[in-house]
Amino acid sequence: MLVLSREAHDWLDELDPKTWVRAYQNDFAKCDVLLNNNCEVFNRYILEAREMPIISMCQRIKGQNMGMNYGKQQEALKWHGTICPKIRKKLDKNIEFARTCHASPAGKGLFVVNDRGMDFSVNTRMEKCSCKRWDLSGIPCSHGVSALRYDKIPPESRVNSCYSIETYCKAYEPIIMPCNDVTECAKMNGRKIIPPPFQRKKGRRAKNRRQQPEEKHSKKGVKINKAGTVIHCGYCGAVGHNINGCLDWKLGLKPKKKTKRHRVRAEPDVSSSDEETVCQTQEINLQTAGVLSHEQPLYVAQIVQSLSQERESRQREEVVQGPLPENAFIQQQALSQPPVQPSTATKTDDVHRKREVIAIARLRAAAERREIADQAKFDAAIAKLKEEEE
Repeated sequence: MLVLSREAHDWLDELDPKTWVRAYQNDFAKCDVLLNNNCEVFNRYILEAREMPIISMCQRIKGQNMGMNYGKQQEALKWHGTICPKIRKKLDKNIEFARTCHASPAGKGLFVVNDRGMDFSVNTRMEKCSCKRWDLSGIPCSHGVSALRYDKIPPESRVNSCYSIETYCKAYEPIIMPCNDVTECAKMNGRKIIPPPFQRKKGRRAKNRRQQPEEKHSKKGVKINKAGTVIHCGYCGAVGHNINGCLDWKLGLKPKKKTKRHRVRAEPDVSSSDEETVCQTQEINLQTAGVLSHEQPLYVAQIVQSLSQERESRQREEVVQGPLPENAFIQQQALSQPPVQPSTATKTDDVHRKREVIAIARLRAAAERREIADQAKFDAAIAKLKEEEE
């Protein structure tokens, strides 16, 4: 375990060995089960009753236990023999495994049982075996069955008494007495008990516990939460929405050209010596090209000032563009809108009118964006022609 997981080894090392190692368990309980299935089964049995108020919950659980006791009593009447059926199946399995065992007596109920090359010591009088299965469970193991056969003792007689049908009937012999209705109870001049205020929460009530991320399994493996991830639209390629929330797809506009995502490759690690050699070769190449000189630096204050002045002189004045006139595209899209049919959900047509105005405004905004883009392309083409003429 230390090789597989250091954390699991440290966690088990802090626990008491009696809680998880069978070799350290006490053999008084006659139970070799390490799981908590009894609590899980009872929790499932009262799952519906747990959702009820306190009085109704107690009445439901009492009725379920009363019916369970009666059912166990009637079930025990149909059994035959001295031990319970499930214990009989376990004993039959151990009897079958005893075929590979060979017992050698030592006297006073002590035996040495050889099972496929391994020796085990068995004490039939104390009902113990060195494999600890007989001690913990109270059912003779395969080695014990082999030793009992040598003494011609039936294995059923050495099963612990807690697994007998007689003990089973004694456990379910007491009955749960029924109670009268609440209306027939004697009235006491006490304080009236009022239930706590009920506050209904939003959403459906959760019945199952929240699972950890490592507990959520699917056919492809462990499920990973997608919270915090950035989504992209499959229609227009924009960030922050999918195709269901895409405005261009709802209005029927053509999608924009999707920009390709450039993946940044990780640069290889460069040691200090390699980095120094790279910098030296770059400096030598710049010096040979006449760009870099140690006597006079490349970027001085005068050059920076001249460049900034030249940049300011080349800046153009901002031109404020007015609203674009109506065009055929907007009129065609506005006329292509389906007629509005008033329904019983709206008392007046104000809601439909607002929808028409919003749709027309969106179409106009899309047309303006396209005309601006076309105007920019036209200006660039004219500038290119002028440069070629010059």
